[in-house]
Amino acid sequence: MTDSSLLSILVIGASGRTGLEILQQLSQDHKKKEVHAFCRDPFKIPDQYKQFCQSVITGDARDPDDIERAIDDSGSNVVIVCIGNGDSVAKSSVRTASARALADVMEKPKYHHVHALIVSSTGAGTSKIKVGMGVGKIISFHLRHVLQDHTGQEKAFGPVIDRTVIVRATALTDNKATGNVKEFGDKEKSPTIKIDRTDLAKWVVKEVCASGPVGGKVVNITGIKAK
Repeated sequence: MTDSSLLSILVIGASGRTGLEILQQLSQDHKKKEVHAFCRDPFKIPDQYKQFCQSVITGDARDPDDIERAIDDSGSNVVIVCIGNGDSVAKSSVRTASARALADVMEKPKYHHVHALIVSSTGAGTSKIKVGMGVGKIISFHLRHVLQDHTGQEKAFGPVIDRTVIVRATALTDNKATGNVKEFGDKEKSPTIKIDRTDLAKWVVKEVCASGPVGGKVVNITGIKAK
């Protein structure tokens, strides 16, 4: 078990592209902390990323017993969730199921100290994808199964929203970081339609490491051009 006064972060979905980038950015942040990776197949995490972690925990994010064990073993007080289904837009419930598992654990009195940050998507929940000439509706239809799963994910954290931050990102890119992120409201038109995975990861790490205990808000973010 970790000293409860120390920031200890469990990254669920650590073997995915967003998870790996979050591990990278956590390693570059100077706040004293422990980082623990959680995934089904630890062999999918390259060795250069494993060195950023105090432990790599194997488990199924949809299983509350596995989540509870991971929190106990790591002593984590913050959980970052960046789970998904790769680039697939097919029907899936992995985000919703894993959210229910974590929320169920967080509701237990023993885990009322645990906070969470969830990586979701613009267009989920009460947000809309707003792009001119009806393009937003076309994108939303194409991503309907993904957005439905993200909406279910967000709803699952309703009972613990006071200890949860949900960040809805626009479409993710790679190797196009600008270092600038813009927050916008649910009903507002996004200034851009893409954000680089590195910029998203930096926002997540800053939220977790630079602020106090995370929780109680939903944020939409996108990338903007470097100034």
